[in-house]
Amino acid sequence: MNTEVQEKGEAADKARSFRRRFRKYQRVVFGRPGSVRRPLVFVIIAVIIASSIAPAFHTLRNAVAVLTSSSFLIVIAAGEAFVVMVGMIDLGVESVLAASGMFVAWMFVIHRVPALLAVVIALGAGVGVGALAGLLVTRAHIPSFIVTLGTYWGFRGIALLFNGGNYISPNAVTPPRPFGFSGIAGKVGGIPVLILIMIGVVVIAQLLVSYTPLGTWIKATGSNEEAARAVGIRTSMIKISVFAFSGVLAALSGIMITAWQDSIYPLTGQGDSLQAIAGVILGGIPFTGGRGSIVGAALGALVIGIINDIIVLIGLPSHYEYIFVAVILVLAGLQARGAIDVK
Repeated sequence: MNTEVQEKGEAADKARSFRRRFRKYQRVVFGRPGSVRRPLVFVIIAVIIASSIAPAFHTLRNAVAVLTSSSFLIVIAAGEAFVVMVGMIDLGVESVLAASGMFVAWMFVIHRVPALLAVVIALGAGVGVGALAGLLVTRAHIPSFIVTLGTYWGFRGIALLFNGGNYISPNAVTPPRPFGFSGIAGKVGGIPVLILIMIGVVVIAQLLVSYTPLGTWIKATGSNEEAARAVGIRTSMIKISVFAFSGVLAALSGIMITAWQDSIYPLTGQGDSLQAIAGVILGGIPFTGGRGSIVGAALGALVIGIINDIIVLIGLPSHYEYIFVAVILVLAGLQARGAIDVK
């Protein structure tokens, strides 16, 4: 009897020892929760897999193409990251993207508004949409899921209203009126401007989170809203601000993709909301908020961009993207519930 009890005790000790070693290994590989090391590991794994099944992946030309095509998702993921850091969610970014793209093209091509003014108005509209969502969440106490689901459907409808549901391109009028903001899709020193904009957004957003009081207030609000309010943080204004950030970056992404495509469709960006959320969670920001980084969210979104690139390189039909995104969302959910968290 004593021998049996001793064996069980030894087995339990071995199990505990294994768990400790496994957690230590996780800490070495993935870093602590919210660490940039985690999404960086995901990127490295994705690159290794992509290079092994698609040799053309690791060419410089393809690398530039991946970064360019991923820039739109990375920009909206940066905005989504702010919202998730306070423990909320924004499902409407893809519709704001499409509506903003249609709006700027409609103003410039159809109504001949100067390019710079059209861009500024579209960005301002993005700020207004986000701030309105934040007001509904904080003042009307409507859950962010419901508010932004309304944004999703409402602005998808608004995008369809521009130009009667048809796409808008420079050829929508006679004579054609080329986009005055098409330089966004050009190059500077051989580097696509879209990539430079994406890097600029990520760097500025990360500096805001890491080195300003606002970043501290955002994380404090996500960690413990009651405690944050008790020390004088205006949590309602923080929430309104993060939704405004998300709105303006979604609008910026819509302008970028309009210039890149040299046209804009009302249904542009379908699925980008879920992809942005998946990228944010893969980037180490939990649904409960309170920690994480913009760089991590950008790397998480880049993983999804790499997956989409693999689909193209190996010749799979584009609808396989939805299957792979489903897998990514499951991985994101596992990470959110702590399946690979280091305790």
